[in-house]
Parts: sequence; C-alpha cells; structure tokens
Amino acid sequence: YIYIYIKNSIMSSSKIVKAACVIIGDEVLNGKITDTNSKFFSKYCYELGIKLTEICIIGDEPEHLISTCKRLAITNDLIVTTGSTGPTPDDIAYDCLCKVYDDTPLCLSKTCVDRMERFNAPTKRLSGQALKDHYRMATLPSGPNTSEDYPLATSWVPVAGIHNQIFIFPGIPQLFENLINNMKDKFKQMFQLKDIKYKRYYIKTEYGESSMSRILRDLQNKANKTSPEIKIGSYPHWGLGFNTISVLGFEEHDDLLKELRDEVIQKLEGIEISAEEEEKISEQRVEKETDDGYKVVKDSA
Repeated sequence: YIYIYIKNSIMSSSKIVKAACVIIGDEVLNGKITDTNSKFFSKYCYELGIKLTEICIIGDEPEHLISTCKRLAITNDLIVTTGSTGPTPDDIAYDCLCKVYDDTPLCLSKTCVDRMERFNAPTKRLSGQALKDHYRMATLPSGPNTSEDYPLATSWVPVAGIHNQIFIFPGIPQLFENLINNMKDKFKQMFQLKDIKYKRYYIKTEYGESSMSRILRDLQNKANKTSPEIKIGSYPHWGLGFNTISVLGFEEHDDLLKELRDEVIQKLEGIEISAEEEEKISEQRVEKETDDGYKVVKDSA
C-alpha cells in the first residue's frame, strides 16, 4: 500500500523533489501477498525525475501509520501511501491520515457517493450496515484544505488529498497504477518536473565486487565533485559469474555519466547492457552455495 505527502511549498525546476513510499497492510508483512506497488512507484519516480528516498512497510496499526507519515514528511516533499482504503475494520487510511492535521475531519463525500451510485449502484444491492460500511470508502478528509481527484472517467474511486500534501491511493495494484498514472499532469505541475529527468547506464563485468571496490570508489569521488545525486553502484548476480555496475544521475550531467560509463567499461572490461537486459538478469535465480570464480583486478590481488 502507498501514501503520498507533499510539502506545501513552491518548487523551482532546479529543486530535487524527494519522495517516500509507505506500504500499509498486515497481509504484506505476514507474506499473504507480495507488494508490487512500491516497485511501480519507484519506476514512476524515476521517470518523473523524483528522488525516492525511502520505502516503509507497516501493518494496519493507526499510531504507527501516523507517526511514520509525520516522520517522513519532515524530509520529503512527497509521500505516497497506497492501501487500507476499503470498507472493513482493518482499513485505516482515511481515519488516520485525517488526523495529521486538525482541520481535515472525515465527512461523507456527496461527490463520491453520487459517483458510486452512477457506476456501482450500491443502494440497489446493499442496505443497512452493509451500505453503511460501503460508504466508509466515500468518507473522506474534508474542509478547505482537502481535495478529491477522480482520474478515471469510468470509476468512482477517489484520490483524496490533504493540504496539497497527502494523496491517498487504494492498494489494488491495477487500480493504483491506473490512478497514479493519470495523476502525472497534476504532479508535474505541482512540482514543475518537466526539466528534471534521470539517466542510467548499466555495465556488465566479470570482476568481483571486492576486487573492483576501489575503482568504483574513485569514480564516485570524481562524480561527487559535480553532483551528489550521481550514484555509482554494483549489483551482484549470485551464481551467474558476473556483476552489474549502474551509473545513475540527472540528464543534465549526461556527458559526465557517459564518461564514467566508459571508464567502467575500460577499467573493468565491461560490456554495456540495456535496462531490459538488466531486469531479465535480476529475475534469474541460481541455487548455489558459494559465489566465486570472478576476475580479480591485479593491484587488489
């Protein structure tokens, strides 16, 4: 599950927008379901030039949710939360997040109820407590500092906003993905994201991580002189006999990124691979007790 906090400030095009992701649900922690929303949001941030700083997974515990969001809001411009927006007792998102501020009490949204009736017709199917519970999904934070977005023309499901800072999404992956994809224009305008893009290069090498650590450290120190946002990382592929180096930064530093990429290729006898190739490699799993047989850099032997 994921939530979105946004600091209520005017962003310049040069400002790095920081985001955090909160996955909510006991079913994630107890292994009943596998979270995919955080991975999707990670890619979403990457494509928009947003720096994702943290992903948290917590259970359906109100105080934990509120305290987590308050902590993340201190250092992040955007906090996305998904999940826990349903009609059952363990769905706590609206109940908790409306308490982050004193002026956003829960209230049954006429707009949401009208859309429910148009697309879902609950009054024709439900009555009594069942209908009341159904309307929990339309009981949203209210007041002048809240918003309701309906990104999908044929759906009643809202994206509830608080103080232009918190945006609350459902946790169903297909629904979350469609909703947040259709919120891109709003977020781009809010954060003035049009000029910020990430660029990344992958290099495959047969050298081991310990052996190439000094080389990567020197390259990272070189990159830091231009921007601390340029990151050089290594990713071991257990049992496959090679590792992958990632050179990541903003598009404005692409000349330096290419220079760093070429140095990695030259010093570690690397081969550049595509993001698609890296993803396929990362999905492979080899059952092996030891992971050795890598090449060794001569001066590290």
